[in-house]
Parts: sequence; structure tokens; C-alpha cells
Amino acid sequence: MRWWPFRRTALKRAISYQDVWGAGADPAALRGTGQERALRLSPVYAATRLLADAVASLPVKMYQQARDGRLPMPLPVLLRTPAAAGSRYDWLHRCMTSLTLRGNAYGLVVGWGPDGWPSQVEWLHPDDVHVEDNFAPVPVWYYKGRRLEEGQLFHIPAYTLPGQTLGLSPIGHFAVTTETGLLANQFGRDWFANGSTPSAVLETDLEVGQDAANILKTRFKEAAQGRDVVALGNGVKYRPISVPAEESQFLETIRATANQIAAIYGVPPEKVGGETGGSLTYATVEQNSIDLLTWTVRPWLTRLEQALSRLRPPEQEVRFNPDAMLRTDLLSRMQAHGMSLDQGWRNRDQVRALEDEAPLPNGLGQTYLPLSSAMSVSLDPDQATARNIVEMVQKLGSGVGVMLTADEARDILNQAGARLTGSYRPPAATEGP
Repeated sequence: MRWWPFRRTALKRAISYQDVWGAGADPAALRGTGQERALRLSPVYAATRLLADAVASLPVKMYQQARDGRLPMPLPVLLRTPAAAGSRYDWLHRCMTSLTLRGNAYGLVVGWGPDGWPSQVEWLHPDDVHVEDNFAPVPVWYYKGRRLEEGQLFHIPAYTLPGQTLGLSPIGHFAVTTETGLLANQFGRDWFANGSTPSAVLETDLEVGQDAANILKTRFKEAAQGRDVVALGNGVKYRPISVPAEESQFLETIRATANQIAAIYGVPPEKVGGETGGSLTYATVEQNSIDLLTWTVRPWLTRLEQALSRLRPPEQEVRFNPDAMLRTDLLSRMQAHGMSLDQGWRNRDQVRALEDEAPLPNGLGQTYLPLSSAMSVSLDPDQATARNIVEMVQKLGSGVGVMLTADEARDILNQAGARLTGSYRPPAATEGP
């Protein structure tokens, strides 16, 4: 899809913000006959919220294709302030909510930048958008009954069949599953709220008339409300009634529905109120997080990356940083930083940025120099004695993960060599016995 600069003038006021943020869909749908009704089922809400939160919370980066590889570039206006209301997190969250519930996200291009590419996109309610022919090679879109011009609607399908434009709606295709879960919830509510069975039985072997029964019930209720001792007499016994197992199968239905919803959205069942096949250990919980990122979140990220990149020039591409989801413990993170520094594929400022620390002053953190290379700078083979190496290690500390500039390394090695010849004099501040 190509975005032409002259469209900005032609379509500038075709549809206003009031149209986008107006009354919305049919009020009947908002009362619960559509996706909002499905969201009342907690596993559906949990699954869609999990996916939307995961994607919307990830950092977004922009890259420019160059001859020597892919170079980072500043984020365009589209990814800094993509909509009139809310932040980029809200914007991505609305997109994912539409995709996970309805299988399609419809964006109305309402702003263009000086370069002629979209600078603002507003997501539309799916009920307000329809296509003239779902099987047409070039779709014709309508928004609230008004035909949109080519390039005015930005469409992202989630799951499509060959030859079709629209993505399949999970809520529409699995309506029976969600309806079963909702009915099970309603059954449970009615059971406990309406008293499908009496809460208890007062029983005796003697024959009790209606008047005597009313007196017994009244006496028991008064004593119970006053938290007093109940004296029933006539051999009357109190027996509470619990929910019979065969009549409480709706609980199993609710759990089964949660597992089905988890399978539909590809999320771990325990995340949406379901149950896994066995007990979870720390290792399996950690592996589940990796599986969630690899098999569930990553395909959504790829779909959005390729779709959003279509809103930019061909040599630019949008990327998410999925590593932000894998926040390990402090020790493992520090060890990983040390390896990246020691192997020279990250500098100290980059590592500090990952830990939300400011760069080192005077550009000291910009050098890509592994420790092994730093220790070999200006090293005279005649001076490479055991004493030299020991003194260097004592100076550096543990040595692992320490990054040195070339001048720092030469200074340390020269000091070690001077010690061998007896010409080294420590600074006055550090002199001692």
C-alpha cells in the first residue's frame, strides 16, 4: 500500500474526530449482544487482557535499512503520538483488543506528515466498519455507511482464509464455548442467590403439623439471628445441606471453559482460571513465560511489525523489543551483562541504559573493548610474568565484565611493568607500609 502526499489535502476533513469518537456501535451491542457480552466471561477477559497488555507494554523501535545493515532511527510522530486521545500504550491496547475479540483492527487515517505518510491513525469500533465484498481482490470499505476512499482505512486482519479480506472472529466462531461459560456462571449465581435447595433441614421422628413446624422454624431463626443457644425439643435435629456433587458440575464446566478459552488464544490455562495437567515448579513457570513469548506473543508482534511498517517508507521498519518481557533475577542479569561486556558486543553505556542508568561522563562508556583485548594492549612479552599478571588482576578486581579504554589498559600495564624494574612509585594518597 502506498500513501500519496496529495491525499492529505483531499481527505483532511473527510471524517472528523467527532465521527471517530461519536456514538459508536449499535447500543444493543454495547448492552451485551456482541464482544462486550463475551468479555463478561472472565477467561475471555483474562486472555485478551493478557495479550493486549503484553504487546502494548513492549518498547517500540524504528530502523532504517542501510548498506552496512540496519540502523536505529528516532521514532516518527505516528509511534510517538499515534492518536488524539491516550498514549501509545492505549493505542496498541485498543488495536490488540479489537484483534483478539473480533479478528480485525480498523484504523482511520486522520493525519499525514510532511513526507506524505500517515502520522495519526484512530482505531474504529468493528461494528461501524464493513467491506462491500469480502472476496473482492480490492476491498471497498464503508464506515457508518459512508464509503471510504482508497488508502483512508488501515486494516489489520488476525486470522484469514485464502481469498478473503476479513479475519475470522474468535468470539463469533467460538460463540458456543463462550455462551456455555456464561450460562454456567448464570446457573451458579441462580443456585446460590435463589436458594435452589433449602439451606438446612430440621428433622424429627415424630409427626409434626404445619403449625408446629412454623413454630420450630421461627424459634430457630430467632435464636440464630441473636446468636443464642437453640432449644428445639421433641427430638428435633438440625442438619445443614451442602451442594451435592452431581448438582455442582457447573464448577467443572467453568474450569473446562477456561481451558478451552486458553487453547483458543494460546495462553497458559492457569493465566485465565483454568488448570494444567500437573503441578508447576519454578522451572516450569519460567519455561511457561518463555513459551508464552515464543509461541503466543511473538506471532502477534510479527503481525503488528509488518502491518505498522506499511505505514512508513519501504526502507524503514517497525520493531518491538520482546526481550523486555524476560526480566530475570539480578544475579543472572548481571552475569549476562558481564558476558556482553567481556565479549565486546556491548559497551558500558548500553548496559547502563538497560538498567535505566545514565551514561558515563566524557564518553568513557562508549568504547567497545573486551577485557582480554584491553589486557593485551602494549604488553611487552619480556614483562609478561606471573607477578605482572597477578598485580593487574589485583588492580582490576575480579576482572570479569570490566571494560577499559585503551589508555586505561596501557596505564595499568605500564604500572605493572614499572613494578618489575623497581621504578614504580605509587601516588602519595595511596602510600603505605
